[in-house]
Amino acid sequence: MFKQLKPRKLCQAMVVCSLVFSGAASSAEYRIKVSHSSPAVNDRLEASLQVFKQNVEARTDGAVSISTFPASQLGGEREQLEGVQFGSIEMAVLAGPVSSIYPEVLVFDLPYLFKNQEVAYQVLDGDFGQKILDGMLPKTGIRGLAWGENGFRHFTNRARPISSPSDLNGMKIRTMENPAHMKMVESFNATATPMAFGEVYSSLQQGVIDGQENPISLIESMRFYEVQEHLTLDGHVYNPFMFIVNNRFFERLPDEYQTVIQEEARNWANIQREFNAEQENKGLQKLKEEGMQVVELSDEDKQLFREQTKPVYDFYRKQLGDEIIDELMQAVAMAEGLQ
Repeated sequence: MFKQLKPRKLCQAMVVCSLVFSGAASSAEYRIKVSHSSPAVNDRLEASLQVFKQNVEARTDGAVSISTFPASQLGGEREQLEGVQFGSIEMAVLAGPVSSIYPEVLVFDLPYLFKNQEVAYQVLDGDFGQKILDGMLPKTGIRGLAWGENGFRHFTNRARPISSPSDLNGMKIRTMENPAHMKMVESFNATATPMAFGEVYSSLQQGVIDGQENPISLIESMRFYEVQEHLTLDGHVYNPFMFIVNNRFFERLPDEYQTVIQEEARNWANIQREFNAEQENKGLQKLKEEGMQVVELSDEDKQLFREQTKPVYDFYRKQLGDEIIDELMQAVAMAEGLQ
């Protein structure tokens, strides 16, 4: 049996989908909804998915039609995952809740795992990353297609600069609904407060939470600088996107269309990473111009944070087993050796 999420809002998502598509005229043989939670405009994820859409539709001569649903239009990330698992949404690009049905993906959320993006790419695009993608299908009924890039995650807050782990003491920090992220925040003696991405801005604005952690691209595109004063570039987690598809739908596609989807998903990964790099470079400058106080940590500073999060590794060795953690660390060491 697959491990399934409880369909808390599945019916709601299905109603939305049916309303959107009722009466839609199309000559396409196969229609695909691709859902995600990033902004609809001025964001690297939606822009890269438009390239994916164009390429797939062109290569299938319009037999496959793709519609994207950004900005949590079909529900939060958890509801999107439910939709893909149960089949009301064909595809999604997610960064958060996959671990609730496939815990092995948590290995990439271990704090301070990757020193830089090049190491992350080597591991994710190598044998170990493919093993994690492939392992999702038999356990969930969802096929993992490719790894994209949400980016290195950093802390923002409204209270004070964070230059050492003790500066996080007592803060309420929003996290994704992800146990590894929550454990990391708690290791700094802060309170992890998981909530849907679409609720973060208002919660920061109203003081429900003190801070949050996200990549530069989302901090900028979601205008968190309007309600946060301090940014610390600690890069505590490299957060990949996972491009997923409902396998029942996927296997109903003709073989040649399956090949197109798989090839264009891998092509999407490269394009999306390029778009993300551009957006992060521009985004950091924008955050500074908007008045955010930016703390850049030295390697010695980061080591203090790294040391304090060691219990997270110990916890996940117990949860996931020594074998997968050791295999991951070997892949990381090999990637670092290639630099």
